[in-house]
Amino acid sequence: MFSSDRKLIAFVGLCCVFLALLGYAWKQRTSIPYVSVALEQVTTPFTYGASRFLGSFNTGITVIDNAINGTKELDQLRNEKAALEQKVVNYDEVVAENIRLRQLVAFETSHRQFDMVAAAVVTRDFGTWTNTFTIDRGTEEGLAVNMPVLIPGGVVGFISDVYPHSARVQTILDPRTSIGVIVQRPESRVASVVKGNGSNPNEPLLVNVARDGDVLTGDTLITSGYGGIYPKGLLVGHVARIDNDSEGFVKNAVVQLSADLSNVEEVFVILRSREGELDKPSLTPKLVPQTQRDQVEGVKGAQ
Repeated sequence: MFSSDRKLIAFVGLCCVFLALLGYAWKQRTSIPYVSVALEQVTTPFTYGASRFLGSFNTGITVIDNAINGTKELDQLRNEKAALEQKVVNYDEVVAENIRLRQLVAFETSHRQFDMVAAAVVTRDFGTWTNTFTIDRGTEEGLAVNMPVLIPGGVVGFISDVYPHSARVQTILDPRTSIGVIVQRPESRVASVVKGNGSNPNEPLLVNVARDGDVLTGDTLITSGYGGIYPKGLLVGHVARIDNDSEGFVKNAVVQLSADLSNVEEVFVILRSREGELDKPSLTPKLVPQTQRDQVEGVKGAQ
C-alpha cells in the first residue's frame, strides 16, 4: 500500500512538472520556435474544431432567438391588425347608425301631425305564412293593438300583439295583412287593397282592381285612410307589374314596397294622428213637431 502511494505521488509530481514545462514553453513560444510550432500543429485542429462548433452553436442560438422574437412580433402585428379592423368595423357601424338616426329625426320632424314613438327591432319571424318582428316598446310606452308602424321609406305594418315592454309587428308582406290604398296619380285615384302574397312573400298584390281601372305600371300607391288603422297619405309602394285576366272582371298588380323590410332596424309607431280631425256631430236626436201634412200622410199610409 505504501508503494502505491509513492507511485501516485510520483505520477502527480511528473504531471505537474510536465504542465509547468508546457506553460513555460508556451510563454517562450516566440523564442523557441520548434516548441511553439509543434504545439500549434498539435492544438490547431482542436482549436479550429472548437471554434467551428462554438460558431455553429452561437449561430443556432441566434436563429432560434430571432425565430422566437419574429413569432412574438408577428403575433403582436396580428393582434394590432385585428384591433384596427375592429375599430374600422365599429367606426362604420357608428357612421351607419348615425345616418339612420338622422333619417329618423328628419322624418319625425317632417311629420309633426303624428305623435310617434321610436322602437328598435329585437327579433324577426319571416316565413311563407307569417312575416312579423318584435320591437322593444309596449303598453308602458303607450303602444296598443292596431297602431300603424312605419319607417322613413314608407309603411311597414301594424301592431298585432302588445305586451308591457314589447310588441309584435305584422308587416305588409304577411299574407294576413291588407291595407287600403289609393293611386296617387290625379287622373286615376283608383282605390283598392294591397295584400300579402303567400305564394310569393316578396311580391304583395294590389287586388280587386276593376278590369278597366286606371292603374299603370309605376303608379305610386299611398294609404287611403279607409279601415281606421293607417292615416291617409302614407307611402306604400309602386306598381311593378299588372296581371290582366282576359276572362275576369278584375285585375291584380304586383307592388314593389317603398320600405325595405329586410333591413329594418328601427321603426316609428304612430300613437295618434292630428291630421284631418273633424268635429264629431252630436248624436242626440231632435224631435220635430208633426205638421198637418205629416198627420194626413200617416193616415193614408195606415189605410
